[in-house]
Amino acid sequence: MPPDTLLSTKIEDTSSTSSKSDCNPLITKCFVSPSKDTLTVSFNDTTVVFHAQWLHDARCDIGSERRSADVFCQQLKVVSIQGAVVSGSGGKTTLDVTWNSGATTPFPAVWLRLLAPHVGKTLQPTVLEKEPNIPKGWLASELVIPEISYQTIAGKAQNSEEYLAMKAWVLDTLLLDGSPGIFKITDLPEVDPYQEGTQVGNLVTDVLKHLFGAVFQHSMRPADATFKIASYYQDSAKRITELPNYDTNEVLLPHTDHSHYDNPVRVQGLHAIQGHSENTFIDAWAALATLRDEDLDLYNVFCTSPYILGRVAQFYNPPLYQTTVDCGVRMMPGYPDQVKCIRWHPHLAGYLLTPYENYEKARRAHLKFQEIVRRDSHQLQIKFNPGDMYVWDNFRLLHGREKVLSTPRMAVGQTVIEQVVNDNYRVKQMVYLSQFIGEHWLVQTPTWYLDKLVKLVKGAVGSEGSK
Repeated sequence: MPPDTLLSTKIEDTSSTSSKSDCNPLITKCFVSPSKDTLTVSFNDTTVVFHAQWLHDARCDIGSERRSADVFCQQLKVVSIQGAVVSGSGGKTTLDVTWNSGATTPFPAVWLRLLAPHVGKTLQPTVLEKEPNIPKGWLASELVIPEISYQTIAGKAQNSEEYLAMKAWVLDTLLLDGSPGIFKITDLPEVDPYQEGTQVGNLVTDVLKHLFGAVFQHSMRPADATFKIASYYQDSAKRITELPNYDTNEVLLPHTDHSHYDNPVRVQGLHAIQGHSENTFIDAWAALATLRDEDLDLYNVFCTSPYILGRVAQFYNPPLYQTTVDCGVRMMPGYPDQVKCIRWHPHLAGYLLTPYENYEKARRAHLKFQEIVRRDSHQLQIKFNPGDMYVWDNFRLLHGREKVLSTPRMAVGQTVIEQVVNDNYRVKQMVYLSQFIGEHWLVQTPTWYLDKLVKLVKGAVGSEGSK
C-alpha cells in the first residue's frame, strides 16, 4: 500500500479513488495515515486532519449520552481507523468510519465540517469567511425596529404552523447574527393600570410565557411577578436613596439588566403603562466594533479587565444584597476571542479590579467604551408611550432613558433566563436540522453554531439540486 491510502466507497477495496466521493459536493476524498491514528478529509473548500481518537470519542450514533463503559475520559485503549467511505448526498452525506473493532460510525459530513476548524488541523486555507470575533451590529441610522401584532403572538394555537412560524421569526429577530435584536409588539389590549401595578398577572409576563414558556423567577418576588418602574416613588426619600436614577428625571445611562447578577437574563420585555419618556437602545456589538477599530489595544484591555457591580434593594424584606465580578465583555466558554455578551451597568459599577500596573489603561478603556455608547451614531432614541411594548436581547442591547416627558409614569418589565431562551432556540433549529442529521449529533453541537450548521445544510442541499 502507498503511505496514505485513498479510500473507496467500498471498505474492502482501499486501493482506488472513490468515484462517489470525488463528485460529492461536500467531501471529495479522504485517506487514513499509515499509523491509522488520523483521518484526512478533503471537504469542498478545505482539507482537514482529524485525530482518530477524537472521532471515536465524538461519535453520537450510540446516543448523545455515554454509558459508564463508554465515557471518553476512561478510555485508555487507543483506537485506530480501518477505513472510511462517503455515503449519501447533499445534507444527508455521511462519512462512514470503520474502527479496528469492526464497528462503523456514520459521521454527518456537515457536522464534521462545522467542527473542523475547532478540532482538526487545516492543511490549506479555507475559502469560507472566518467568523468575526464580534457579531455584526447596527448603528442608530441603520435600524428600523421590526413590529409584530399582539394577535399574531397570542391569537394562534400553540403548535400550529402559524404559531411555529411566528416563534421562529421572534427567535431569529432576537438572536441571529445581523438581526435587529429587538422588536415592538403592537395592537396591545388595554390594561388596568392598578392591576399592572400589582406586578402579578401582567400582560408582558403573559406575552413572554407564550413565546418562551417560562420567565425569570426572582428569589424575593412571587412567581411570575414583574419588576416595576414608577414615578410614584419620586417623593420618597428612601426610594431616591436606593435608586436615584430610576424614578426621577435624571438620565438613566445605557446598561444591560441584571448586570449585578452572576447569571444575567437573556431576553427582556418592557411595557409602558402610563406616562411618556425618551428612551435609548444601543447595539453593544457595534459599540465594541467601533472600540476595536479605533483602538485595538484598549479593546483587548476592556475585554479582560474585571470590575465589580453591586446593589442593595432595601424595598425587599429582608433587604437583598447582590454583587458580582466580571469583565464588561463575556466571551464564549473556552473561546477567549469570541464575544458572547455584554455586561455593562455604569450606575451599579463600583470599581475596577485590575492589577495596579494595569489600572490606568483599564480605566481609559472603560471611559472610551462609555464615550462610544453615548455617541449619536450609536444611540437609537425612541419615544416610549403608554401601550408600547418592546422585547430585546439583553446579552446584546444596552437600554437607557434620557428623560421623563410626562408623569405619572409606570412601566413594568419581565425577563427570560438564558437556558430557557437557548432551549427554545435549539428546538427551533432542530425542527429543520433533524431532517438531515440525527438528534443525538445535534444535541452535541454548540448552541451558538446551530445557525451556521443550518447554512451548511442549506448549502449542501442547494449544491445537490444544482448537479
